[in-house]
Amino acid sequence: MSNEFLSGSYQFNNSPLYNFQLNRVVLWNHGDPAEVAARGKEITDFASWERVLKELSYQAERRKDWAAAAGYLRMAEFFMVPDTPESRDVYDRAQELFYANFAHLFSPQGGPIHRDEVPYESGTLPCWRITPSGDKRGTILFHGGNDSLLEEFTDLLLYLARGGYEILAFEGPGQGAALRKSGLTFTPEWEKPVGAVLDFYGAEDVTIVGVSLGGELAMRAAAMEPRIRRVVAWCVLPSIYGALMADKPAEIRTTLEQLLSEKQREKVLALYTGLSEQNPLFRWSIQHANYAYGTADVYEYLQRAKAFTIEPVADQITQDVLLISAREDLMVGFDLYKEEIDLLKSARTLEFAVPGAAIHGQAHCNMGNPQYILDLILNWNNRLLQ
Repeated sequence: MSNEFLSGSYQFNNSPLYNFQLNRVVLWNHGDPAEVAARGKEITDFASWERVLKELSYQAERRKDWAAAAGYLRMAEFFMVPDTPESRDVYDRAQELFYANFAHLFSPQGGPIHRDEVPYESGTLPCWRITPSGDKRGTILFHGGNDSLLEEFTDLLLYLARGGYEILAFEGPGQGAALRKSGLTFTPEWEKPVGAVLDFYGAEDVTIVGVSLGGELAMRAAAMEPRIRRVVAWCVLPSIYGALMADKPAEIRTTLEQLLSEKQREKVLALYTGLSEQNPLFRWSIQHANYAYGTADVYEYLQRAKAFTIEPVADQITQDVLLISAREDLMVGFDLYKEEIDLLKSARTLEFAVPGAAIHGQAHCNMGNPQYILDLILNWNNRLLQ
């Protein structure tokens, strides 16, 4: 297959967090690397992030670079306070830019992508079904993680379809329009939205691919859903709560776990108030978590996060499993792979891949080399279906 994705590890900003997300703008959202490099160091806080990305989107729109215009705006929303008129306007405009200018990709204009709304609880799950041009090898069920939007994955999904697979890609509760338009928040019982999608299409014998937090969600679904025969965790995350605790200093972690076990809500809130005053990222992450998980405050979120784990059902994961990790993952501690491999004792087969910095695979979700990962997934799946 031809090399149609950018690859690389760019230094756009001195903050590891902003730098990673700017790499995401370029590598997965069609940003121009020279353009982002020229403006990246202007970003010092969430306000400047929003301003710079909006300005880049406007410039791309003026030159009719619609993929970049939508991508910049999509990522401008990332650090905005969620569920406000301002953030909703930015999300809606990014969607408008994308669907107005890429209508040729969708079935009404003869494209391969069929858009559906899958009924689920009180709302709907946006879903794309992408049909391969030739014979169908099988079906891949694809979803993202904590902040995923379907549109960000367009190139990746089309590439998988060109590999001979029917693609069913969806936004589940807590993601994309399922959250923003239907008000559906994350559920640890990911087999429920997965089951709704499989029922809607009558799909059987599928490979599930979960990206980022989706790595944990896909595993949980696989434990409970027999129509899933192969599992790809494109990020090794056995437990949200475990990952949240792993990145805390030992003293804070010990204190926090004790307060949570004793149900000391007010003391947990006071601790996080202090952390939020020191670090705006804490404040933003709490706001986003409360919105996506349907919780009132950080105490409720941390207690709810405990349910997002594969540990109680790991022995029911009997499928072929591919784990894909990253040594320099800013979001998820690399050492968690040991815990997950030990939990997966019942897997039919288990393969573990760790692309390194030499091929730009070291960052979260191997952001710097998506084609390498897509080929890895296709080759692994093809072998199993022979």
